[in-house]
Amino acid sequence: MSSAMVLTVTLNPMLDKTVYIDTLRRGAVHRSPRLEMVVGGKGINVARQLKRLGADVMAAGFFGGEIGMILDRLLTDEALPHSFVSVQSMTREGVTYREPDNSWTAVFEPPHHVTALESEELVHRCMAFLDHASWVVCSGSSPCGETDGLYGRIMREAKAKGRESYIDSYGPAFRFALQERPTVVQCNKTEFAASWSTDVSSDSDVRRALVELMACGARYAILTNGPHTMYAADGNSIWKVTPPTVKTVNSTGSGDSLAAGILWQLTGGAAFEDGLRIGAAAGAANAMTWEVANSPPGVIRELAASVQIDRVPFHTSSL
Repeated sequence: MSSAMVLTVTLNPMLDKTVYIDTLRRGAVHRSPRLEMVVGGKGINVARQLKRLGADVMAAGFFGGEIGMILDRLLTDEALPHSFVSVQSMTREGVTYREPDNSWTAVFEPPHHVTALESEELVHRCMAFLDHASWVVCSGSSPCGETDGLYGRIMREAKAKGRESYIDSYGPAFRFALQERPTVVQCNKTEFAASWSTDVSSDSDVRRALVELMACGARYAILTNGPHTMYAADGNSIWKVTPPTVKTVNSTGSGDSLAAGILWQLTGGAAFEDGLRIGAAAGAANAMTWEVANSPPGVIRELAASVQIDRVPFHTSSL
């Protein structure tokens, strides 16, 4: 839809393994007939789905050790443009044990460590890519204290170059990034509650959360809730977005697909409401399959017709 490049930044990627087994039994030896490996990480998922939609992307972040070498090879094999800074610490692995009924159990290793020098290298690399990118997406968790301020720094450089920014994170990395007044802020209810130490359950809680996010200087704020109704705001309106009902196979990456769908529309000059519709459809399409963040455009467009959107003035008393 657009030729404008989107740069995504993932500070805490993972080698995501899916091991197929008959039944998970504690204390037993399991022999798996099948293993799948893919590069995991929220920013990488956003780039992957955007590429499937025809967008020009570049994924950046940190890779470390032998696992980092595997991740680099996997991204090369899937032809996803990428440029990751090599760090001394080993990138983590995550193993998901999947049973025939699609139930699964996942174990994620601790994140890698990143030094101050390695952090600086990533900032400089992103600065170079921002000469060609119209958007930067900072997505996912921070692996250590040394990287908590990186999303904010990269977004500051993006703003200095006149670029747009999109943040989807939580904790200290999220709070630091909000200080740079991102274009779009995306946060799920659980992460907002953890970051602000407050509950988000009632309509008034939702409104207060959107007001808080908009008060950080964002042009658009999005509050998600898994497969349930999400809310968004731009200071003039609040949108209540109900995604289509689908049979969920694997919801991992649905929030990232949502972000990719919104960006696909915004980079093409579409209205924010159109982005919300396509984004909600992309998130639902992702949940329908085991493969993460790789839904065909035709499936997304078909589901978009079933997305329900209600719009009310920002200062109204009801949602």
